[in-house]
Amino acid sequence: MKKFILFLIITSSLLGDTFYTLDNIKNLRMYMTTSTNFLGKEKIADIEEIAKKRLLNAGFVFDGDDSATFMIKIEAVEIEDTQAIYVEIGIGEEVKTLREGDVYSFAFTYLANDLIESDDPYSDILESLDFLMSQFIEAYKIDNE
Repeated sequence: MKKFILFLIITSSLLGDTFYTLDNIKNLRMYMTTSTNFLGKEKIADIEEIAKKRLLNAGFVFDGDDSATFMIKIEAVEIEDTQAIYVEIGIGEEVKTLREGDVYSFAFTYLANDLIESDDPYSDILESLDFLMSQFIEAYKIDNE
């Protein structure tokens, strides 16, 4: 019984945190990519603006020196009368690896995604993005306490 309780405690603590770190990220630049046929330029601009406002309210600054890239990726596949939509957010930045010779590389230092079945794609994308960004902002706050 003790082993079982110990197993539950360890498992729950592992599932509570991600292996990403968001320490000291303040400056961002926005990047969005989509491969959908139902999002026009206006809706794409709206999604970017919604995300940017949410990040500004969380204390981020845009287009400053040494900015990390906040990425939004939206893909969709039509299956009969329904859309399968994949939404992903991430932070990409230049990092120095531990390899010999101080190798610098572009890496994703945060990634989160959501896969949804949708009858109302635009509305569901906004809901998914809200969910993912809530997780991101909460993780950011925890890492920077």
